[in-house]
Amino acid sequence: AQYPNGGWPQVFNDAGTYHAHITYNDTAMVAVLRVMLEVSQKSGAFAWVDSSYQSKANNAVNKGIDCILKTQIKLNGTLTAWGQQHDE
Repeated sequence: AQYPNGGWPQVFNDAGTYHAHITYNDTAMVAVLRVMLEVSQKSGAFAWVDSSYQSKANNAVNKGIDCILKTQIKLNGTLTAWGQQHDE
């Protein structure tokens, strides 16, 4: 469900509505990143995860963070804030 740009939809498999957008305002993106981070670290409830999934989750976290950084609004050369939703 992760987009090539590193973002995730607010709701999986709901194309054509605002649910398909990368969403920061209701912590949808952050919640997915938290789960992926736990998987990548094999921590908590994800201690059992196979190392191949651990590696994939680590890549997903890196892409997700990159997406967050790339969607930050720049105003007069200064990084300022983020929109609540972004196109996929």
